[in-house]
Amino acid sequence: MKVHWLQSSMRQSFLTYRFYNLPLLFGNKPIADVYVSLNDPHSFMLLQVLSDIEQRFNLTFRLYLVTNTTLSSEVDAALLKQWAIKDANYIADKYDLIKVSLFPEMKTLVTGQQTWLLHVKTAEQALEVFADTWSDNFTEHFPISTPVITAQINNQRRMFRRGYHASGAVFFCGNWFSGIDRLEHLELLLIEKGLSKKESKVSFNRNNLKFSDVPKDNIDQSPVEAFISLNSPFAYLGLIQAKKMTEHYQVPLSIKLMLPMDMKGGVISEHKQRYMLLDATRVAHKNKIPLKEYAKPLNQGVMNIYSLFSFAELKNKSYEFILAAFDAIYVTPIDLELDRNIKLICQKIGINYEDAISYSEENDWQQWSEKNYLALNDLGLWGVPCFKYKEVSCWGQDRLVQIEDAILAT
Repeated sequence: MKVHWLQSSMRQSFLTYRFYNLPLLFGNKPIADVYVSLNDPHSFMLLQVLSDIEQRFNLTFRLYLVTNTTLSSEVDAALLKQWAIKDANYIADKYDLIKVSLFPEMKTLVTGQQTWLLHVKTAEQALEVFADTWSDNFTEHFPISTPVITAQINNQRRMFRRGYHASGAVFFCGNWFSGIDRLEHLELLLIEKGLSKKESKVSFNRNNLKFSDVPKDNIDQSPVEAFISLNSPFAYLGLIQAKKMTEHYQVPLSIKLMLPMDMKGGVISEHKQRYMLLDATRVAHKNKIPLKEYAKPLNQGVMNIYSLFSFAELKNKSYEFILAAFDAIYVTPIDLELDRNIKLICQKIGINYEDAISYSEENDWQQWSEKNYLALNDLGLWGVPCFKYKEVSCWGQDRLVQIEDAILAT
């Protein structure tokens, strides 16, 4: 996939004209569409902060209720629900929001959906329905309604047509912003468009690493474990940020490679793949990390890297080796299926290619890769990137600050 087109000013200019400038020509005020699901705790967190944005910016939110968060085939539903509650409450702690405990029962969920269709017009009204649904405050319950189901399905189709895959997201100026974690980027865009009611600063940036100055002798030297795979742009971004963090606090970094989900039979929708790459490019830009292309390695390309990883690890070159592989995928794309390119990577980081091949014949990478996958499942997680330090674990490069907080707490 050509990242330079996704990043191009021509593409963004077209989206801006279609979804921002053109409506303004017809006298419409700036509107952002918000897609939420009553059964999604991250949607609940998002709704709780919309009024703050409306108070600070000349922006109106238009609300769409969708059926549910779209599950990927490779994700265990029970693990996803467990993680969603935990992660939503982490966000609630960060921004002083209402926490959640259990998912709504079906009768409460159906009643909330019916109430939404009858009464919700504003963000405040939507928040009230969410609060009543998650705390089961209804005194009577409605039966399942076909018009309610139809309305949600139509909203979901509208979301798909605009190129997105899940609830708890904002669509503005042709761009998607997933949950509270991406409102920082929305705020920057609103400021750029001159929509601030008064001088406004970004406020949704509490997941940024702090890089605090602390005595290094007071920090526990347990390693930070990074569970990654080659096919994830967020694993690339997360590994670089984790390296910067561990170098700052002088703790070891241990890389745990896992087989990419699509090599384990998982299927990721085209909408999700496109958004992931778009989102990764703006995160990369924010953190000054190069991301110019996406030369997705196929099966043999992944196996070529994984088979030599143990040798690179033996020579204390594991990070350099994987970073060179990521560079081949996201920066200066080269085909990892070709042996000559793998040999060039080995030369670049200073390990002997022939010795690495010999070592790989006696060390089965599939065994340790599967072991890493099972270890991640034991943490209640499943995808990449994930990070662990002592007893603290998290999913996603957005949550690296949890690992930093754990390091600082030692």
